[in-house]
Amino acid sequence: MRDLKLLKSFQVFLNYPFDDDFRDMALAMHFAVTSANMIPVCARDLSAPDRVRVDMLVKAVASCHYSAHDLSRGKGEGAENYSRLNMPIEYGMALFYDMNSDGAAHRCAFFVASPHEYQAYASDLSGLDPQYHENSDLTLVKLVYDWLLFIQPDLKATQPPTAVVVTRYTEFKEELKKINGSGKDGLPTHDETQELMFQLCGGEGWWIWRGNPLGLRELPKLPLSFKTSIP
Repeated sequence: MRDLKLLKSFQVFLNYPFDDDFRDMALAMHFAVTSANMIPVCARDLSAPDRVRVDMLVKAVASCHYSAHDLSRGKGEGAENYSRLNMPIEYGMALFYDMNSDGAAHRCAFFVASPHEYQAYASDLSGLDPQYHENSDLTLVKLVYDWLLFIQPDLKATQPPTAVVVTRYTEFKEELKKINGSGKDGLPTHDETQELMFQLCGGEGWWIWRGNPLGLRELPKLPLSFKTSIP
């Protein structure tokens, strides 16, 4: 996107681990946002070699009226046993923005795998009542979608029921296997995956942002290549 500020009221910043093990959970978060006729934004969308990354993240969060954060990874990994702190750092940015404006400028929610573990590694968040997904992407797509409908009641009159979104999400995952991706090992890239969401949800009438000149300019179509056969 050329100018994140233009569509601020309709953008949701998504914060989650970028490793392969979390791929389906990331898909669920993006699909929930797209199904709610909103525009997903995440750190993968930010790429500018002449700018400091943390500066881009601060501006991205400030350019989204909503944000959803997964904080289910709280343990160290690898030989060095390092824990990954990018998720709590980004959530801290959004939480400050939310609380500093009493929710007027930003609304955020966070999600965890279980209702209690997060209190051991992020005790300052106790009392904020996160929703938990038990590491199920089907549960997470439902939770994020329901949260968006809760904070935007007008969406209930225009968007599909949650059960329909969950069903379409499972179908989307099958469609994704048909993409001849340009990523590692032929997998779809982040942009290709998101494009398929835009096309599928747009075909259902759930996502309408390319129906006007502004949407087409800020969210241009990305050509997709489909496999002739599925192994």
